[in-house]
Amino acid sequence: MKVEKDLIGIREFFSVIVFMISTKATDMTTTRLFEDTFNAAWMVIIGSFVIILPSIIVLNLVLKKHQTKNLLEILQLAMGRPVAFGIGFILFLFLLVNTSVESRSYADQLITMNFPKTPLFILYFAFLLFCLWGAKKGWEALGSVAWMIFPYVTIALGILVFLLAKDAYLNRIFPLFGPGKWEVTKASFNYVTIYAEAFYIAMLYPFVKDHKTYTRGLFGSLAYTVLIMVILYLFYTLVFDYRSVGKITYPFNEATRLVSIGRVITNIETFFLTFWLLVIIVKFAVYLYLVSMLFGFVFNIKEFEHTLIPITILVLLLGMIPTNQIDNIFIFKEKIMMFSKYIFLLLPPFLWLILKVKAVRNG
Repeated sequence: MKVEKDLIGIREFFSVIVFMISTKATDMTTTRLFEDTFNAAWMVIIGSFVIILPSIIVLNLVLKKHQTKNLLEILQLAMGRPVAFGIGFILFLFLLVNTSVESRSYADQLITMNFPKTPLFILYFAFLLFCLWGAKKGWEALGSVAWMIFPYVTIALGILVFLLAKDAYLNRIFPLFGPGKWEVTKASFNYVTIYAEAFYIAMLYPFVKDHKTYTRGLFGSLAYTVLIMVILYLFYTLVFDYRSVGKITYPFNEATRLVSIGRVITNIETFFLTFWLLVIIVKFAVYLYLVSMLFGFVFNIKEFEHTLIPITILVLLLGMIPTNQIDNIFIFKEKIMMFSKYIFLLLPPFLWLILKVKAVRNG
């Protein structure tokens, strides 16, 4: 049975998902995507969403039938504890490694662009400490904070796009399909894990007010996220041109440095950095919460919140292993994407089919 104080509403749920996914337009994933698809990178954002959408819809239908259970609990009901343990452990490893890789990537980003004299370990430790503090506050608090800052983040993003518009050249969008339609299609399939959070968040399904709230929040936030990411990718292309973006390690940070308000107010990147930093702290606080929740399910720990500190330490240790950004992003993350995309694409329809067969057998 759901505990009322643990439930969040549509606004909080909407904000959390937007923050978790849309920030992928601000990290090194952007550079990789432009290297693969040139000025058609924005199309991949749409293409990946179209490819992954049927699986998200099927998963939502499965959750609707079991409204007091999360994804892994439904897996256990359908296929038994051993199978649920195996899949849960794989998801736990994927999310743990992905959290380590991405958090280290953002630490590298902060050092390279904003705090070049700060030791990596100190900054990375401080960043994860803030995220841990947020995760310890709980799911309801994270949702409330996300919604509280959401309007200000939206306004800041709107200001950034408006200021970038004067440096945009529409002809840079051509040729429209970049390296070709087939390459864009392949990249769309390879990058479906951009929306992996739509599956991980199903672990928190019982802690959303009701199914209608979950459905409206999920699909509303996904549509909004696609729009935001497409706009950012388009402006990266129109402002920098795809040749430059492919060579710029952090296009978002470069974009914030480029803009100014007239000739008097320059160097306003700190304004945008503040909101961006708040968003990624919320994002990784939710990540830590989800990793701990997965760990709790796999090893049958009901009070999984007690594992937040050791999980954060593990993330820190794993994140410090790579020696540079190339190892951090282009090797580890590529391998995660390669294997995990099949789970996200195939698990929901497979689960739905098994539950249907069991329902028929049981009459």
